[in-house]
This record gives sequence, C-alpha cells and structure tokens, in this order.
Amino acid sequence: MSGLVVNTIEPTRGYLKRRHEKLLRQVLAALLVGSAYYLGAKIGFALTFQPHPVSTLWPPNSILFAALLLSQTRSWWFLLLAAFPAHLLVQLNADIPMTMILSWFVSNCTEALIGASIFRYLTKSEVRFDNTRHVSIFILVALLAPFLSSFLDSAFVMLNQFGESPYWAVFRMRFFSNVLASLTLVPLIVTWHNVDLSLLQSASWKRYLEVGLLTVGLLVVGLLSLSSRTAGPDAKPALLYLPLPLLLWAAIRFGPRASSVALVVVSVFEIWGAIHGLGPFSSQSAQRNALSVQLFLILASMPLLFLAALIKERERAHEAASQKEVRLEVALDAAQQASQALGDSQEKLHQSHNQIRKLLGRLIDVQETERRRISRELHDDLNQQIATLSISISRLKRRVPLQDEDLIAELDQIRETANGLTKEVRRLSHQLHPAVLEHLGLVTALESYIAGFVDEERIDVQLTADLGDKGIPFQTSICLYRVAVEALRNVARHSGARSATVNLKRTSAGLELQVSDSGRGFDVEAFRHGGGLGLISIEERLRLLQGSCEIRSAPERGTTLDARVPLAV
Repeated sequence: MSGLVVNTIEPTRGYLKRRHEKLLRQVLAALLVGSAYYLGAKIGFALTFQPHPVSTLWPPNSILFAALLLSQTRSWWFLLLAAFPAHLLVQLNADIPMTMILSWFVSNCTEALIGASIFRYLTKSEVRFDNTRHVSIFILVALLAPFLSSFLDSAFVMLNQFGESPYWAVFRMRFFSNVLASLTLVPLIVTWHNVDLSLLQSASWKRYLEVGLLTVGLLVVGLLSLSSRTAGPDAKPALLYLPLPLLLWAAIRFGPRASSVALVVVSVFEIWGAIHGLGPFSSQSAQRNALSVQLFLILASMPLLFLAALIKERERAHEAASQKEVRLEVALDAAQQASQALGDSQEKLHQSHNQIRKLLGRLIDVQETERRRISRELHDDLNQQIATLSISISRLKRRVPLQDEDLIAELDQIRETANGLTKEVRRLSHQLHPAVLEHLGLVTALESYIAGFVDEERIDVQLTADLGDKGIPFQTSICLYRVAVEALRNVARHSGARSATVNLKRTSAGLELQVSDSGRGFDVEAFRHGGGLGLISIEERLRLLQGSCEIRSAPERGTTLDARVPLAV
C-alpha cells in the first residue's frame, strides 16, 4: 500500500514541478518582452523627426516579431498581452490620446502576427540567419508585414487626426521605419537568443583582439560621422561609405551574430546624426533625411544578411566535407586493416591448404608404399603358402588308397579351392600394386588391367597409346594408372555403357589420358557437390603433380574424362 502511495505521489510532484517551471518561464518571457517593448518604444520616440508622428526606427514592432518567432504559436497571445502594459505606459507618458494608443497597439500586434505567421507557414521551423533560404523568406516577410500593416496604421493616424502629415506620407515613413527595424533588430535578437557561452569562453585571445579592433573601428567611424556637418561646401560624402568595410568585416569573419550588432551600431549612429543635423544624411529636409537614412540602411542590411548566411553555409559545407573526409579516412584505414587481416587470413589459409596438400601427397605416397608392401606379402608369402598347401594336398592324395574315391574327390576339391585362392590372391596383389607397372611400364599395366576388366565386367574397352620411346617417371605412371582404373570403375558402376575407350598420348606439354564411354551421362556440377570420393581422389592425385582434370558429360550423351600431367614435374 505504501508503495502505491509513493508511486502516486511521485508523478504528481513531477507534474506540478513541470507546471511551475513552465509557468515561471512564461512569466519571465512576459517580463522580458514587456521590458524590451518599453525600452524599444523609448528609443523609437528618441529617433523621431519632429513634427512627424512616426519614428525613423520603431523597435517595438520588431521586438514583438522576434518574440513570436522565438516562441511557440500557442503562447503568442500571452506575449502580446504582456506587451500591452509597456505600450500603455510609454504612450501615456508621451501625452498621446488613448484612442491613438490603442490603435497603435493593434497595428503593432498586427504587423508582428502577419510576419511571424507567414514565416512559420513558409519555413515550418524556427528562423535561422545562417541559412540563405531562411534569410530570403525573412526579408520577404520583413517587407510584406510592414507593408500590409502600414495601411491600418496610417488609417488610424488619419481617423484620430494625430499629426499634420498626409496619409501616404505617414504610410511611407511608417513602412520604411518598420522595415528598417525588422531588418536590423530581429536578426540581433534571434541570433543572440540562447547564445552558447562556452563558445565565447573557448575563443582565443586573437579572436577577442579582432572583436576589439572591430568595435573600436565602428565607434571611430560613428564618431567621425557625427563630428562633421555635411551641409554646404564642407560636405564629406565619403563618410557615407566608411561603415561598409567594417560591416563586411563583421559578416565575413564573425557571421550573422556579429554582423547584426555592427548593423545596429551603424544604424543608431546614422539615424542619430541625421536627426541632429550631423553626418552624411543631414543636408536636406527632415523628411528627406529620414527617408535617405532608412533607404541606405535597408539596402545595406539585406546583402549583409545574405553574405553572413552564405559564409556560414560555406563554413558548414566545409566542415561537413572535412568530417566526411575524416570519416572516409577512417573508413579507408578500417578497410586497409580489414584488407590486411583478410590478406593474413588468406595467407594462413593458403599455407594451411599447402600443408593439407603436402600431407595428402604424403598420404598417397604412404598409401602406395603400403599397397606395394601388402601386395608383395600377398604374392611372396601368402601365395607361396597356398601353393605349398596345394602341393601337400597332391602328396596326400597319392598316399590315399585308390578304392577310397570319396576322399580322393574331396582332396581334389580342396586343391581346386587352393588354386582358386591362389588366383584371387594374385588378383588382389595386382590391384593393390601392379608389379607389371613398375617393371614393364604404364601401357603394359593398363593392357593387363583392361584385359581383366573386360572379362569381369563384360564391357568392351579399346586402348590406344602413343607415348614414344622416352621414359615416364614412376609417380606419373602410377597417377595416370590410378586415374584410368578409377574412371573405368565409374563406367562399370554408373554409366550403363557397353563400350569405352582409353586414349593415352604424349604432347609437348606432358601426358594426356582420355577415358570415354557412351553411357547415360550425368550432371557434372551436381555430382561435384554430392558425389563420392572417386572424383576427389582423381583431382587430388593430378593436382599433386600440377596436373588438371576435366569432365564433360550430359544426360544420355556419355561421359569423357581428360587428365593432363606435365612431365617437367
């Protein structure tokens, strides 16, 4: 029972803990969005060209846009509501009518929802500024969302009769202001969200030195642009291009994260200078100065975003190629090791095979030696004893009285049996080791065997031999003799043939033996896998002399065995 209670309480505690952590994260996100919205609105009011009601750079909309991109869709409503108190507070402090405050909040939320919804629909994932496809979609959304929401925002300004600018002037300034804010602030917020501090800690001192030089360069260029009035004959339009090398430096060397920071720094300096009549954008009216600085920063930010993403994609591709190269090298090393192991195994297998062949050769030699010994014992010992027995029976017969005919007949029968036993022992001795092969040669031995084979099996065998006058090594003779004997035995056992031919000839390469029959034939491959030891014995005997064996056969077409042995061996 206590176990059941514990098992019930533990999941409940885990569930409550997860609920509390989720609620805490939502509260912190709401506070962060509200604070950033309030601070962004303050900055937006500070960057407004008077007497126009629209800021040159309006951060609150881009802050909401970035917050929605970084959060799940089901929590969007909560984040938008969290921004409302900050919006209300900052607008009331600016003495703006309540209806205008509510109208601007609606238009701001509308822009953020349009942008985040379209981006999520097109990408089905979170925004990545190190991906050129995401950057392309983001730029499209950053232009489209302000364009659509600016119709509503300008209409609200006209309905509330706030400011003195006409509808399309408000539309233009509001559109460019929000496009600029989206292109500069959203990448900054997204790329620095959940930054991995370990990467910053593991960076080398040279990297930090380069970051310091880039920061100093941006500050120096910003101060130079604010220290000079460009109106009149002392204009210095070259100041317009001073930030570009630093922006390229940040994009190429540090990627989207650093390029977004550099772009924001340059934007703040340029807008601040234009508002206060400093820098390259202060030579015309306030309205034209605002439009000029907006167009410059927008046109500079888009290729900068593409460049930073392209550099990152190239780095990832290079890293992936390096990893593939490493994996390929590892695979090649493994393959080489496997090949080496396989080579060693094959070498050991080859050695074992050679040892088996040598052993088989020794076994065959020992077998032939043992056959010769047993043959001689049968011929010289047992056969002589049987002959002596036959002679003794003959002597015993002569001593028996002539009137005992039954005993004489029985002795005659015993003598005939002894004589038959003598012939059988001679036949067995010849099969074990044909002495005629050793003394008279291969052809005579084959003729002797074939004569007995024809009488025993009733199969007509024709022998043709053309060996010339040169001698044949005994090992070659005994090999071919055993091959011919085994082949003729197979003819008698399996072929059902009534005739066969044996051809033996000498060639330039050695000796060739061919045994053919006109029997029923067989499937050679099936016989190799499931046949007896006869074929294996033939092949191994020939292989020991570096010879070869070829069998040609087909059902109902007879069989031909070709054996070749080089005489150089």
